[in-house]
Parts: sequence; C-alpha cells; structure tokens
Amino acid sequence: MTKYAAIPDLVALFMEESGESERWVTVRDLRERYSLSRYQAGTITGFLHRLEFSTYGQFPYIVKKVELIEREGRSSPLRYRYLVARRTGRSAHRSSYRDTDGIPAETMVVELGTGKA
Repeated sequence: MTKYAAIPDLVALFMEESGESERWVTVRDLRERYSLSRYQAGTITGFLHRLEFSTYGQFPYIVKKVELIEREGRSSPLRYRYLVARRTGRSAHRSSYRDTDGIPAETMVVELGTGKA
C-alpha cells in the first residue's frame, strides 16, 4: 500500500456511501468515483485480491468472490468484478468456507489385498 496508501480508505468509503453490506465493485467504479488515474488501477486490483484471501488489519470488508467480466473485444484488457462484503467476524471470510465434510471423522484402515477393515 506504499504506492497509494488511501486505497483501503477509498474502498471503505465507497461501500459506506452505497449503504449496502455487500455489492459488486470494479476497479473502474472506484477510479471513476474518486478520479483516480489508470496508473493506480494495479494498486486497487492488488488490494482487492489481497482481501479475497486474507484480511487487512481491522479493515471492515472482505472480498467473497471474484468474477471475470466478458471482454468487449480480443484486444480489450481483462477486467474483474469483486463481491465486496462487510466482515462479520471470522465466519464471514472466504477461508472459513473450506470443505471439511470431505474428510471422514473416523479413518478406516483396510489391509491391502484382504479387503478387510
């Protein structure tokens, strides 16, 4: 965040102004709303991707999902939209959605070649 330290504040302000606890956000939305240059787009993208996999101190928002937006043409740059949501504690973060049901509570040992447990 050394390139543009105000990005977290702008993302929080953007969410607070919308009055929603969860909404889709693009880098273009933030750039247009706060008159940021295209050179700051990479910093915004980096920050939003960071929020997808971890928290940022006491920052009140997380990114639940990232989707690729369909290109307008072959030469158009890739664009993403981010589902930004208010953090409601540890349970709201994406890392808490890991599938633990696939791991059995008890592990059965089967002797090779006998088929017996």
